[in-house]
Formats: sequence, C-alpha cells, structure tokens
Amino acid sequence: MIDASFGYYIFPILSVLFGFIFFKEKLNKRRIISIFLVLISIIYLLFNFKSIPWIGLTVAITWSTYNLLRKKINVQTDIGLFIETIFFVPVALILFYFISQKGLNDFSLSNPNIMFWLFLAGPMTVIPLYLYLRGVELAGLGTSGMVFFITPTGQFLLGIFYYNEIFNVHKLIGFIFIWIAVIIYLKDLNQSK
Repeated sequence: MIDASFGYYIFPILSVLFGFIFFKEKLNKRRIISIFLVLISIIYLLFNFKSIPWIGLTVAITWSTYNLLRKKINVQTDIGLFIETIFFVPVALILFYFISQKGLNDFSLSNPNIMFWLFLAGPMTVIPLYLYLRGVELAGLGTSGMVFFITPTGQFLLGIFYYNEIFNVHKLIGFIFIWIAVIIYLKDLNQSK
C-alpha cells in the first residue's frame, strides 16, 4: 500500500514533466522545484531501499503515459474509451479462456451473488475512468492530476495504521521529499488560478 501511494503521489508531478516535454506546457519555478524534488526522492529510494519500489514507479509511469497518450490522440472521451475497450476485448477473452480452463471462473450462474458483484466491476471501473478522462480533456495534465493526491494519502494511512506495513527511515526521507514537492505544486496551482 505504501509503495503504491508513492506512485500515486509522484504521478501528477510526472504528468507535469510529460506535459512540458510533449506539449510545451509552461513550467514555472515552483513546478521545476517540484519535479526535481520528486526525482531526488526516486533516486534516494532507489539507492537506499532494500527493494526498488516497482509498484509505485509502475503506477506513476503507467498513469503518466496513459494521460500523455490520451491527450496526444485528442479524441472525444467516449469515443476514445470505446476504442480502448475494443483493443482490450481480445486480451480479456484470452485471459477469460485461461481462467475457465483452470476452473477458476467465479462468474457463473451457480453463484449469482458473486456474479452480480463481478458484473458491477465493469461500470464501477468505466464510469470513474470516463469522468477522469473528461477532466483531463478539459484541464491540463498537471491540474487534472491534482485529484490523485487524495488516493495516495488514503493508501499511505491504510498501509501504516491498518496493514502495519514497514515504514523505515529511508522511506520517510523519500516521502518527505515527495510531500514537499506536492505542497509546492499545490501552492503553485492555487496561485496560478
């Protein structure tokens, strides 16, 4: 949970960097400082961590790349989501085939309660994704990513207080860099409005 929160904290600031590199979005002094603090945190954790926070880095890079591609393609939200779904249907069908072959299919009429909850997973994924993509469409990459600071805070608190995950001094130092970057970034967003 803590490693995933690491990724969600750095994702919006990486999106700002991607926005600058690929869309020539403006960077001011505060955003540059935020980007450097995130990079320092990543480098520090890579060298002082017994294991590389792959989950966090994967989350951050994947979401930043996804936002970049969605903004680069520049299609309407509903059409883009439809096209993405068409691309993933073959993959989902292949996975479903292998799951069925191994007898791990919980989506069956023999258990309607689980089938109902699994069926709801589709709309519960698509509706928030649609709303998020619509927000990215209407705002810059940096601004839209600001909402994601809610998720890592919840994950971080759950990881420490509920799941009792290990949070050593090196992680604390890495997170302090990130939290300072986030504060600077949020302050910049509030002053630029």
